[in-house]
Amino acid sequence: MDDETVTIRDVAKLAGVAVSTASRALSGGSASEKTRQKVRQAAEALHFVPNQAAKQLTSGKSNVVAIMVPEEPDFVFRDAFVSGMVAQLATSFTAVGLLPFLALTKPHDAQGFLKVLRGSGASGIVVISFHYSKPFADALEQSGKPIVSIGTPHPAMHYPYVDVDNYQGGYDAAKLLYKRGRRNIAVIAGPTDMQASVLRTEGVQDGLKALDLEPVALVCGEYGAKRGEDEMNRILEKHPNVDGVFAESDEIAAGALRALLNAGKRVPEDVALIGFDDFHVARVVSPRLTTFAQPLATMAETATQMMVERLETGEWKRRAVIFPAPMVRRESA
Repeated sequence: MDDETVTIRDVAKLAGVAVSTASRALSGGSASEKTRQKVRQAAEALHFVPNQAAKQLTSGKSNVVAIMVPEEPDFVFRDAFVSGMVAQLATSFTAVGLLPFLALTKPHDAQGFLKVLRGSGASGIVVISFHYSKPFADALEQSGKPIVSIGTPHPAMHYPYVDVDNYQGGYDAAKLLYKRGRRNIAVIAGPTDMQASVLRTEGVQDGLKALDLEPVALVCGEYGAKRGEDEMNRILEKHPNVDGVFAESDEIAAGALRALLNAGKRVPEDVALIGFDDFHVARVVSPRLTTFAQPLATMAETATQMMVERLETGEWKRRAVIFPAPMVRRESA
């Protein structure tokens, strides 16, 4: 049989199953492993290549999923969390027969997002690194698409999401710094319009409060090494007695570490330092960072499963999945 004439009906006939069953088996839908194997063998024998455009026309749905990142393009590819999560989502969606589409828009550019989304023909959206604003939240609502958030959404938004326990990480950071004998503790936090940062900050503040302490300094802003270095320099100038720092990302912590070492501070002898993420930078700086690990691959696979369930059944089987962020002890604290 000529390759160009092979259809899903031919595959189904050879495998001895219904056309709908063959389609589900090849696209990662509900089917037994025995059926999947029969259908895959039939497809391989016939050299079948799915025609995605035809699939969309006949079903009224596409198998495209938009991975939306409302950040400046340079940030997307230099930030370890965002770039790592995009890569993991692309892998996990592809594995179940969905086509990931990377939708980059500037923060708060609601209309630009809607334009990109409509052009993609996506059936669902995964949002990463969402900075809350009402216009953007309204744009997501107007899209009418199933949405999964990587990270806890703003309280005004009620989307299913996957995240780590940011609050507990902040709380545990406070306890560890206290246990290490630190009493003059500074917090270099992330943006206040992102729930991950808000929760980490609430956690460390509550942890310190339970120990009858409060931060000697608490500064908020973007995630990034340059900002971590600049903020640490300012903190040292105003609070030279600082002896502990919780940086709400490893990138911030790496910048803070550079500032501390340049100021002649020993880490952890003079200043104990804790990050968050457990990305590559945490393992290559010296001393290596004590931090909290985010399981990117597991988070991406879970978000993919949630989206597949929604696209197949029309319902969300799970609304929130929160993973622990285990502490990884190294030399910095």
